[in-house]
Amino acid sequence: MKQFYPDRHCLTTLRLLITAIVVIILFAVRYFIPVDKIVMLCIIVVIAIACFEMFVHLPMFFNSISYSATSTEVTKSSGVFIKVHQSVRYSSIQYTTVISSPFSQYTGFNFIIFFVYGGQLRLLFLKQADAQEIIKLSGGVSVKGDKYVP
Repeated sequence: MKQFYPDRHCLTTLRLLITAIVVIILFAVRYFIPVDKIVMLCIIVVIAIACFEMFVHLPMFFNSISYSATSTEVTKSSGVFIKVHQSVRYSSIQYTTVISSPFSQYTGFNFIIFFVYGGQLRLLFLKQADAQEIIKLSGGVSVKGDKYVP
């Protein structure tokens, strides 16, 4: 069994994106709302929400995510407030989607989505090498009858 964890570069990238979005929202609020008291209230609320998300929720979320892959299945454990464990056998995977952003080795935006009968399993924020290794593990298993053949 091999353990995988999310890429920490992604946390930094998400923090930068949230900061950029907050700045855009604050300029839009200042431009479109003429009442100064409402503008100040909006600024305080937006900055408080952004700080909570960047420094409390996202780090807790990234610490809670872990993936484990064996020769027959992959398991995802995550959740900040409610813990969720999902497991999928490689033999039940219909197809797989791999999403990588430009410069994904620096941003950590590598995602694998396993589509199975009745649902999907999303592996989020993987390192590029980890994503390739999980794909190799999942693609290297074929099924003959009820017996796995490596």
